[in-house]
This record gives sequence, structure tokens and C-alpha cells, in this order.
Amino acid sequence: MGAVFFETIMETYSEQTVDFLWSLRLNNSREWFQAHKGEYEALMLRPTKALANSLYDHVADTFPKHSWHLHISRIYRDARRLYGRGPMNDHLWFTLFADQKEDGAPAFYFSFFPEGYHYGLGFWSSHNVLMDRFRAQVAKDPAPAEKLARRFHRQDTFTLDGEPYKKHKMLTTPLLQDWVDRKYLGFICQHEHDALGFSEDLGRVVSEGFDFLMPYHDYFLTLPELEETV
Repeated sequence: MGAVFFETIMETYSEQTVDFLWSLRLNNSREWFQAHKGEYEALMLRPTKALANSLYDHVADTFPKHSWHLHISRIYRDARRLYGRGPMNDHLWFTLFADQKEDGAPAFYFSFFPEGYHYGLGFWSSHNVLMDRFRAQVAKDPAPAEKLARRFHRQDTFTLDGEPYKKHKMLTTPLLQDWVDRKYLGFICQHEHDALGFSEDLGRVVSEGFDFLMPYHDYFLTLPELEETV
């Protein structure tokens, strides 16, 4: 069912979408946005919802062992976190997460912004307990993570994402050292704007990327609690 859905998507991003986002970045005010709200809905919101819903359908159909949830960002920034910036986001993103949402849990994501678009899998929080659980599990049994790392190194779509620490957090095998030494861990595919981003093939390509990343999602989703690994 998911594959058929991708063939019928008619609402896509365009060069006009990119022009709109640059204009929004340069004219970031509620007054400007209200005067151009129709463009936002046609050029940005509808393609984002179409892509998000198609990907939700795909993962729900292909990986039914999870209960999937979709979250699409708002164009309005959180008023508590403006920090001198304008009130509008100049990009939209959405996340797909499984079962119950928790701070720092792995989530698939897609984001479209003035410079390009990216998608992948990651987990982020101010105090990333999941990375502590990951390091504890690697210390106990590195073999499952090493298998995933070898699989990751055989592909060229995604790269590792996440700010590294200046010093080793722990010593482990050469395959995993770069993984455990990050403040958070993600797997990202980044594009400048191109023909793919404006085409109906975008959903298919992103869905194939999510399919590849699903074993990484499930590994991090099912890491034991810290008290079970120490």
C-alpha cells in the first residue's frame, strides 16, 4: 500500500518553495507572513504534509510491529525561545517515532530549509541518557553494534551526525570509537536543492533511506536501561 501511495503524490516542493523560504528569512515578521500565508500553505505546508503522511503510511505498513506517531513542526517559533530572532521558522520538519515518545528516543526526521533538505535518524536531548545506555551496552557486548557499524560503512548515503567530545568517553573497538565519542548520535543524508527534492521521487528515496536505518532505530529503541547493563 505504501509504494502505491508514493506513485500518487502530486504536491511537491519547487523552486518557488525555496524562494518563499528565503523571503521569509529576510522578512521574518508576523505582518509579512500574514500577507503571504497563502503562499506558505500552497508552497510549503501542503508538500510537507503530503510527504510526511506518505512516509507515515510507509513505515506503518512496512514495520507494523511498532505503533508509529507523526509530528509536523509549526511555522511559529516558541515565543519562549526567540532569543532575538524573528517569530517564524524559516523551515519545516517532521519526525516519525515509534511506540511511546520519550526525551531522547530515536526518531526519523525530514527537514526542508532555504539551503537544502536533509533526512535521517537521530536522538537528541539536553541530557542524552540514551547515549549513556549505548556506551554501557557497547562496554558489555560490542558485537551487535559492530555489526551495524560494518553495515553502515558499506553504504554511501548517510554519514554520522553528532558533536564529538574533545576526549574519549570510553575506549572501545576501532569500529565503534567514533560512535561512542559523540554527545548525541545521528545518521544523516544532506542535499543542496536539486531535481530530486522537487520531484515525486523524493518520498520513495526517503522511504528507502528509512528502511535502511530501521535496524539502527530498533537497536537504540530497545537498549537496556542502565541498571540492567552495569
